[in-house]
Amino acid sequence: MKDPFKILELPRGLAISSEKIDKAYREASRRLHPDSGGEKEDFQEMAAAAELLKSPSRRLRWAIESTESAWDGRGRVPTSVMDLFSPVAEVIQKVDQFELERGNSKSVLGRAVLDARVPELKRELEDVLQSVSDEEAGLLEVFEEFDRGGWLEFAEQMGEVARGLSFLEKWQREIRAATGKLFQALLGGL
Repeated sequence: MKDPFKILELPRGLAISSEKIDKAYREASRRLHPDSGGEKEDFQEMAAAAELLKSPSRRLRWAIESTESAWDGRGRVPTSVMDLFSPVAEVIQKVDQFELERGNSKSVLGRAVLDARVPELKRELEDVLQSVSDEEAGLLEVFEEFDRGGWLEFAEQMGEVARGLSFLEKWQREIRAATGKLFQALLGGL
């Protein structure tokens, strides 16, 4: 892909806020949308650039590749990220088990007994999502250092952080999906 920062007319840097990316996307959309006289291909390229930059892990991988360093998705992951693996897996497994048990329940009373577990499951999901979000915020703090020191200089460290962020982004999606499953199970029982 071409330089996503240039496409969105943003200064090149990893430590860019979501708000700046969103604002640049809205401005570029006004210019490039086919309904405004823009070309469909240019609009799609701009949308892809915005999507890439909105994901910290994908933004970081693009930066690594732009230095002509090889991106390796395998390798070291921050220990603090791996420490979250079990808590995330456990709570998602609990939600999956709840969904299965509720789906197999044949009586209103049985579903009501299971539904009493929902507040606790919801709290556990919220807690683990907060832990994942806090870890992500900690990893994002080094983006300014990478920008100051130069991407080529920090390519190896950037790779480790990118791998960690990939896990965190995936877990955030899974936790949100598990939260949705809880509510779907309850709505399906009405």
